[in-house]
Amino acid sequence: MFFPSKLAVSWPAPPGLWLLGLHQTALPSQLGQAAQVAVQPPVLEVPKAPPKLPRAPKAPKRLHWAPLPSPEQVWAHSCVSKKKLETALQDPTVTAIEVDVAMGYFTGSGDEVVPVMAHPPILTSDLTFEDFLEELIRDGRRHVKFDFKDLEAVRRCLPLLAQHSGELAANGQAVWLNADVLPGPGLRRWSGGVLNAEEFLRTAEEQCPGAHLSLGWKANPVGSEAYNEADCRAMADLCRHHAKQNVVFAVAARTAAKNFEPLAALLAQVPGSQLLFWTGAWEPPLLQTTLRTLHRQLQQHDVLQRCGFDCKVLEPRHVYSFMTSIITLLADTGNALLRSMFAPRPSC
Repeated sequence: MFFPSKLAVSWPAPPGLWLLGLHQTALPSQLGQAAQVAVQPPVLEVPKAPPKLPRAPKAPKRLHWAPLPSPEQVWAHSCVSKKKLETALQDPTVTAIEVDVAMGYFTGSGDEVVPVMAHPPILTSDLTFEDFLEELIRDGRRHVKFDFKDLEAVRRCLPLLAQHSGELAANGQAVWLNADVLPGPGLRRWSGGVLNAEEFLRTAEEQCPGAHLSLGWKANPVGSEAYNEADCRAMADLCRHHAKQNVVFAVAARTAAKNFEPLAALLAQVPGSQLLFWTGAWEPPLLQTTLRTLHRQLQQHDVLQRCGFDCKVLEPRHVYSFMTSIITLLADTGNALLRSMFAPRPSC
């Protein structure tokens, strides 16, 4: 009888496991004792789990906003108090409201700094951003431009605005996020009041994607300088870098009337863009001759239909209003200075 010199004996492994080092050999004389042969404990090897796939990037949130309206709006400017807001909402001719937003003090709330409707250097107001937004939505008819004066106000206000974007869109109320992001005529060597453009645009895109943008230059509207090619080229580059279209450029009316050519070139470079001419709260009203000069230049460049006006124009009824606003501004500025002088200083 033929016996193999060696006979391999093995045991099946359970499904999903492999037994390593389990093979034991026995000579023919030892076959009867095979069951008693000592074997090393099996080494169990569990199959490795497949590698995890990288997590897909989080999809940006989708918000709804009312479409960009015609530039031909009737503006209520600088509604930074309850009285001014109430007056604007009661005026049936007003279609859009401009309001300044800054970190400041709510009247009667102590020293807590919150987003309020205020224009520096006056940083005390009886109207918070949240209260203003509530009144605006309750009215349900006027568009709004928020002119942000500091980045902290942008960071604090945009999440709240995003929560109410659906209500504003349902009402047909357009929203502009405005900031001076570049130094301009008369203030090109001065960075005060200019928000960091990259951070403003990034925060707007992260918190309120799709909201309309209104970008401007920090300018001295009563100075002798005009907007130049460098000003407008820097703004066009900024829009191109961030792939922004349908931007409204806020420009000082007096300054624009001195040299409109660079602004016309800017409109040609940014698709769907508009201009909004403004006069400041403390700025004298425009003369009729200045307004006619500006209109003539807009017609020559065939861009009148892309331009809007938030301007005071000199009329007899405006003289008293202007003088009153100047007196109020001086008084409020004095109160703000006194507050800063006698405010308690933090102990070291």
